[in-house]
Amino acid sequence: MGQITVEERRRIRLNKQRASLEFIRQLSAPLPLSKPPATRPRFRRVWEIALITVLLTADWFLSHVVELHPPRSIADMAPRLDASHQDENDR
Repeated sequence: MGQITVEERRRIRLNKQRASLEFIRQLSAPLPLSKPPATRPRFRRVWEIALITVLLTADWFLSHVVELHPPRSIADMAPRLDASHQDENDR
């Protein structure tokens, strides 16, 4: 009991062969050409360009309003101590 006949083995082997050949045929078949995407990518590209334009314009206006001036030297960046502030530390 539990043993399969020669005919059953042959049938199993043929079924495995057919399945593997079918699988290989499906893998090697050319993929169908998909239709070009709808207007979504175009809309997204226009949206990106508009957003970049708005950000650059806002940056230009804000840089003229705020006018940040970088220090001319490292010494200009150091905190300045008043004479009255130094007297308090000496006590």
